[in-house]
Amino acid sequence: MKRVRDKNIYVIGHLHPDTDSVCGAIAYAHFLKEKHKRNVVPARAGELNSETKFILKKWKVKTPVLLKDATNKNIIIIDHNEIEQAIKNIREANILEIIDHHRIGDVETIHPIPFENEPRGAVAAIIADRYSWFRIPFSRKIAAMILSAIISDTLLLKSPTTTPKDRVLAKKLAKIAKVNLQKYGHELLEAGCDTIKHSANKIILTDFKTYRQGTKKIGIGQAPVLGFNKIMSRKEEILKELIRLQKRNHEAMFLMITEIIAGNTYLFFAGNENKIKKLFNKKVETITGLNGGIIYLPKVVSRKKQVQPKVLGLL
Repeated sequence: MKRVRDKNIYVIGHLHPDTDSVCGAIAYAHFLKEKHKRNVVPARAGELNSETKFILKKWKVKTPVLLKDATNKNIIIIDHNEIEQAIKNIREANILEIIDHHRIGDVETIHPIPFENEPRGAVAAIIADRYSWFRIPFSRKIAAMILSAIISDTLLLKSPTTTPKDRVLAKKLAKIAKVNLQKYGHELLEAGCDTIKHSANKIILTDFKTYRQGTKKIGIGQAPVLGFNKIMSRKEEILKELIRLQKRNHEAMFLMITEIIAGNTYLFFAGNENKIKKLFNKKVETITGLNGGIIYLPKVVSRKKQVQPKVLGLL
């Protein structure tokens, strides 16, 4: 076990944190405190996105502490288990536990730890099970945090990652939080659809994950929108920035522009066009002078289940 001076236990999600990563940390830290564990601190590994800011403001929940370095800290990892997605110097941390709902990655520990990985719509849904097992009641705010995470990660239960357990849980939490599930869900998702206001760089990197095998890396970003017209008017600008970022150190980079109501995606890519075309077997739109392209993917909304498994073949 590593020696740590900081006695706090930090519950933290991945870099470029999304709503599930932040609200999940809040919910699990609260759970552990209710179990009489002191010094448990919800944390985040980056700036909040617009959707998460909306949620915390609406429910008057304190923003988790920003943690930039894991060196010599007690860490509980949630919502990821890959080095490339983790806070800086995660190998120098004392990792106590991992809770996740993604593929098994490459985070290593010195000694055995609890590691729960379940295919659920959100990591917060897995955390919610802990409350039930130990008969710890959901407060209205904690119910709202977990519900918000489920809505965000499943696009209001429309993603193929959604399980029957998630649907039942979402209805239960909506009652406790005293909200209409559909109305609140649309309000929450629309709060995150401010993509058009940002630079191309921020559009790509706000919700971005990197995957590594050996020396090769690929990256996949995702940005939610309401309607494609405005964002697609900037497609050349976005593709240029994606290509610039890819040339720095990635085998390939992708950006999913996902329309949250209809549930369709335009996939921007930079990398080996021939290989990527074979992965999706779809018509590719190209822009003269740019070594990348855009693929229209109807009824595709999930990075984890519908895009990631295909593009990881590039590694």
